[in-house]
Amino acid sequence: MQKPKPATPNIAILPQEMPNALERADDGIKVLSLDCFDTLLWRDCHAPSDLFTALPQLSVGQRMSSEQNARKAETTLKKRNEVAIEAIYEQALPNATGVERANAIEAELDTEAASCFAFGPTVELMRKAKAAGLKVIIVSDTYLSVRQLRKLIEKAAGDEVVGLIDRFFVSSEAGISKSQGLLQKVLKTCKVRPQEVLHIGDNRKADFEASRALGVPALHLVQFSDTASQRLRYERACHQLIGDVREDVRALMPHRAVLACEEPKATGQTSALGLNVLGPVFYAFDQWLRKESKALQNEHGGTVHWLFMLRDGHLPHIIHEALGAEDSTALVEISRFVSIAASLTTREAYTQYYSTELGRKPSTLARQMLFTEEEITHIVGEDKTQEQMLEGSYKLAAELKKGQRQKIISRRAKERAERLIEHVRSRVNPTAGDTLMLVDLGYNGSAQSHVDQLLSDAFNCHVAGRYLILRELTATGLDKKGLIDQRHYDLELIEALCGNVAVIEQLATCELGSVVDFTPKGEPIREETGIKGGQSDVRNRVQAGAVRYAKAAEAGIEIRGKSPHRNRALREGALGALSRFMFLPHASELKVLTNFEHDVNMGSERKVPLFDAAHAKEGMRRRGLFYMQGSARMFLPAELENEDIHTRLSLLVQKRFGLGLRYSDTSQTSIAIPAFFVGASDSAQTVVQAHPTHEGYYSVRVPVPKDALNIGLGVGSVFEWFELKSISAASVDTLRGGLANDERVDELGAQFDGLKVHAPGIHECTGSAAFVLVKVPQGGKGDASKMIEIVLRPLIRRRSPVIEPVPVVPTPSARSVQQEEHAA
Repeated sequence: MQKPKPATPNIAILPQEMPNALERADDGIKVLSLDCFDTLLWRDCHAPSDLFTALPQLSVGQRMSSEQNARKAETTLKKRNEVAIEAIYEQALPNATGVERANAIEAELDTEAASCFAFGPTVELMRKAKAAGLKVIIVSDTYLSVRQLRKLIEKAAGDEVVGLIDRFFVSSEAGISKSQGLLQKVLKTCKVRPQEVLHIGDNRKADFEASRALGVPALHLVQFSDTASQRLRYERACHQLIGDVREDVRALMPHRAVLACEEPKATGQTSALGLNVLGPVFYAFDQWLRKESKALQNEHGGTVHWLFMLRDGHLPHIIHEALGAEDSTALVEISRFVSIAASLTTREAYTQYYSTELGRKPSTLARQMLFTEEEITHIVGEDKTQEQMLEGSYKLAAELKKGQRQKIISRRAKERAERLIEHVRSRVNPTAGDTLMLVDLGYNGSAQSHVDQLLSDAFNCHVAGRYLILRELTATGLDKKGLIDQRHYDLELIEALCGNVAVIEQLATCELGSVVDFTPKGEPIREETGIKGGQSDVRNRVQAGAVRYAKAAEAGIEIRGKSPHRNRALREGALGALSRFMFLPHASELKVLTNFEHDVNMGSERKVPLFDAAHAKEGMRRRGLFYMQGSARMFLPAELENEDIHTRLSLLVQKRFGLGLRYSDTSQTSIAIPAFFVGASDSAQTVVQAHPTHEGYYSVRVPVPKDALNIGLGVGSVFEWFELKSISAASVDTLRGGLANDERVDELGAQFDGLKVHAPGIHECTGSAAFVLVKVPQGGKGDASKMIEIVLRPLIRRRSPVIEPVPVVPTPSARSVQQEEHAA
């Protein structure tokens, strides 16, 4: 019975479809022809040139330049472009001996073999082809000889794979590539007609079009969708910016093959987010944890008990369960709040904590210091306004300094500590000499810092913290490690990741309120989550995608020998996926997170959105990238998703390297505009600067001088046409990164003189004397900490600007304005 054919020709084949490729071919096929690289052999890295960083005698640039020169010489001398690797190394090492060149070539081939593996679906196709009596051949555009390519496949994938191949054809020996006629030679040598060969390769021109031109049935292997390809390019860019200098292969991405097979099967953007981002990250985390667990057992003996710290330890736990849990694992709920509360048993811990935390909202700090709600009301009172918070802080500080209060808190803390110990005992019952391995996302390991000694003394156990990201700002001397920490990366990179880690926390957590205490039997007492049910539903589907990745990765689609860089590859792959998602997220990923909120989890009910694109647009026009300074929102790079790549990379570079630039460093150009101030009894004039922000907009910041009633801007002296975007009042402190940067600004009205409005916001200055007059808002009069912000965009500038103010004797008001403007 003849097998059914597709209704329409389908020239593409996806990676997971490779085992069934013969079903897409006509009857009478005698030969299966396969491309080698990216079809049979895949690499751990993003691009072939990423292997060259591991070459002992050449830099990447030297290796690439040598190949270019060898091809030029071949074209000039022999009128062909295909070269052997020996010719490349003659260009690369012109003064070396033959033996030295041979050793250098061998080193490159060893590097290639260590970084390659056979793609499982392709090998399965080869097995089926051999079982059906077909010959299997490799046709490759490569500078390797047949002998070298055979040896490479044997070393990278093993005897079984190379044994499935009947013949090799390479461009370096034929002197021509597939698109130049190599496939014609293949047909002649194999003594088969074009229709008796099925060729598959990843290069559309060389593999598909060249084959079809000869009448050879061909399929184009599409490794990745356009979106996936861009995402991987962005990961590669992030790898470059990470700057982890080493004499080894760079840009390792061990997840490429898994994603190639699994991503086309993802059902929806939510599942895809878990598969593409969280999957590689948390699979790598789990593999590292298993390695660390063995190391702890070897060092300390006894049993290693895995304590997954809820809430953020939820996803690491379900990944671990999906891949086969270790003998002793448990879910524990040790939040920062309860760990701090249990640590306040000594005068030193008590004093150290409150002395460094004063300045927080006093009711929140008092709650953390185990005041009752009645005591908070009586001592702190209301703390909703700035004045109330300041007064409450003074009262709280005075109370905390009392010896009697310290005794009360110490007693309450000891009771808390006993209940926390009982909680751990109810989940896992360690014996003396065991290890409690606390598993969490990180990033300071603060909960461990507070309970390490408590747990160690209570159970006579060693306590170790193992985190996804660790940035320990205090040298605690405790046993803490991170998959990503300062053993491998600099502090600036880790700080950049920690600045956006809230989005990972929200995706890794579970639908539980944060624990605030325990019952005498150790059962958690939780606060209400306050998180929307829809957010939990989305998160569950994201996590399911991550689990699916982990299972696929564990199943193994790589056929290879021992990988010398597996552990490093998993870590770097996770870091590449994390940094790309954090700083260069895709629109489809952000759509999943649109309504997500983040709960601060410090004994307060405060929740903030992860990102706000609309607020970001306004902020960019007012302040440029500086609008992010001091923002309470937790995923700020997401707000730039619609911006050009230069803006997004600028943020990535500034954050990754901790450049510490100030607003005044962002641009060397500004526009001088005359300004005047009108008070009840006097006036003053000065010149203010309009600084560029974003999309051609400029921001004019005019501090409010004492007794000023109105502020005027002489726009006609510098513009013929301009767009007025907004006029608002703000605090000067926001330029230094205060949280007021997150506040919605109140728009102010204005009066115009000498201006003609042609459309909303579009103004024509009818003369050089045209000005905008802004009334100082109530509450701003006489307050030098306030400023007026005017955001405008020049459309047509005046050819001969008149920027000099009318000479006047500077009044105290004018001097105040100039001083505040300079300070801002």
